[in-house]
Amino acid sequence: MEGNWISIFDISFKCQILAALAVLILIIDFFRSGRLPLRSTKLFGCFLIVCLFNLFTDMVSVYTVYNFRNIDPTLNRLIHMMFYCSIELMPLTLFLYVFYLFGAQKRFSKPQRLLCAVPFVLAAVGSSLTPIYYISDEQGAYSYGPALTILYSAIAVYIIGIYVIMFKRKCSSFHNDIVNDVKRARITIAVSLGIWIVVAIIQFFNKYMLISSIGTCLMALYIYLCFENPKRYADVEIDTLNRSAFHVMVPEMLARKKPFWLVSFTIDDNEQISKSMGYDQMKIILRTAVERLRVVMPKSRFFHSRTNTLSVFVTSSDQFEALLKTAGSSNFDVAYGSSTFTPQYHITVMECPKYAATPDEIYEMLDYVLSHHHKHENGRVIYIDENTVKDKNYRKQVLALLTKAVQEKAFNVVYQPIYSAEEKRFASAEALVRLQDCGELGFISPEVFIPMAEEQGLVADIGSIVFEKVCSFAAENRLWEKGVNYIEVNLSGMQSVDPSLPAQLTSVMQKYGIEPKFINLEITETASIDGGELLDANMKRLRSLGCHFSMDDFGTGYSNLAQMAKVRFELIKLDKSLIWPAFGENPDEPMVILRSCIKMILQLGSHIVAEGVETKEQADFLTESGVNYLQGYYFSKPVPGDEFLAKINAV
Repeated sequence: MEGNWISIFDISFKCQILAALAVLILIIDFFRSGRLPLRSTKLFGCFLIVCLFNLFTDMVSVYTVYNFRNIDPTLNRLIHMMFYCSIELMPLTLFLYVFYLFGAQKRFSKPQRLLCAVPFVLAAVGSSLTPIYYISDEQGAYSYGPALTILYSAIAVYIIGIYVIMFKRKCSSFHNDIVNDVKRARITIAVSLGIWIVVAIIQFFNKYMLISSIGTCLMALYIYLCFENPKRYADVEIDTLNRSAFHVMVPEMLARKKPFWLVSFTIDDNEQISKSMGYDQMKIILRTAVERLRVVMPKSRFFHSRTNTLSVFVTSSDQFEALLKTAGSSNFDVAYGSSTFTPQYHITVMECPKYAATPDEIYEMLDYVLSHHHKHENGRVIYIDENTVKDKNYRKQVLALLTKAVQEKAFNVVYQPIYSAEEKRFASAEALVRLQDCGELGFISPEVFIPMAEEQGLVADIGSIVFEKVCSFAAENRLWEKGVNYIEVNLSGMQSVDPSLPAQLTSVMQKYGIEPKFINLEITETASIDGGELLDANMKRLRSLGCHFSMDDFGTGYSNLAQMAKVRFELIKLDKSLIWPAFGENPDEPMVILRSCIKMILQLGSHIVAEGVETKEQADFLTESGVNYLQGYYFSKPVPGDEFLAKINAV
């Protein structure tokens, strides 16, 4: 029996040694790797140290309980008290770790800190005041007593708290880039606690099986390998931290309540580089940029925050100035083949929390600058200021208004009369969409909300709303009986290639009794060239029903003459940018171009509508040159439906 007793002791002791060595290796690897400076990460480091301390005190307590008759009772109790405290510290540190992990890096208030410590304090006090009993016989050895019951009760409180924190916050409240990480963290923590609980239950019912060290080791190892391994945030190809790390770090920086600068280095011609040179060349450019920027900030962490963007958090004004000086003046040329290549880039500087106080505001501002910095000098530094914030907020309000207007069909349609040079009267009109806010936004220019609608996929909905309003207005006032030959309605590029377009338009025209020949559909020059077979099919179908087509904005794109010869348009609309220069300070060459375009279009058999006519001189010249229709402020600005009716009735 003595041999059996010794073998159980040996097995338990060896398990504890192996578990301690495993956790020690984890600690070394954890602190040696490049970790994010997060509260949750720091607390996981504390958790590993507590686990190691627990395993050490476990080994010592196992020895003392096997030899409790030969060891001073006070010393034995002290060792067991240290062991119990280490057990209690593990769920406490794990609870704090989970709190910061799932709490968007928010900080504990003083009352919360005191509340978190209550179970630990009660367990420590209760364990110190209650007796501990020891059993050592031929089957093995263990300790028991009220202290252990108090300990398990406190642990249960922390475990319940951990599960509440993990599942209380929905994944939708996290950034998209880290939602999968959040889900994985929940599974990891839940499984780890499950391992710990199973081991605790086994040991509770088999008191001679001292396997708590195995549970502690497995729990720490599982969390580390599945979630807390620092390498999961590494972007090895560019030698930076990845996008997930950036989105984890943003709320952490804001939670520190100290001002900082977020500096982003963005490659503007990334699409051209990726298409012509390959994405590997983009990686080389970004890696080169990191190497040159790191000269100024060797200890800083750079993030590959977007496909074409590097970001860094700067807390020192000296570092900030040095970084901008380097970024604005460095040569970012990279080798490509036998030559070098200079990428186009810009630098965005955002002071936080002055101009962005929440993670969402930071992401929105970065997206806004990325989408709207437009043309600029290479290497330009863009400082986000009050005007940038106002413009971004304005566009956000417009987007909300636009979305609401689509849902409620709350767009207005105005009509710009088109003068017939041959009939000497207003013979048609172009329907134009308008968006008006009754509040502080007021009138929203189509140049603002139409591009936003295209970005959000709403432009087809707007087109449908406008078309129905036009048909309703025409039918209600029987415009064809008032001398109106046709109404021009714009089609967006997305609408023009929608396979369901013919059926949609036909349904609306039938609903209001509109003859298809009364509708002239305008398609922009670029859309007519890019539309391809889908556009051709839609045009053939609608033309077979009787609809007519015009090419809008001729002269603003690349005027693909071969496409014009292939796709016939009943009307070609000359853009004002083609007309105005012919009546400017140096009219000779623009006039030659204008005359040639008019002659060419007429020879192709299409009618011409001249847009932007603002003077009698322009109107007379265009009429004499054979232009069929004139549209512009010289004749009338766009007007509401009732004013349009008054104009055509006055003729």
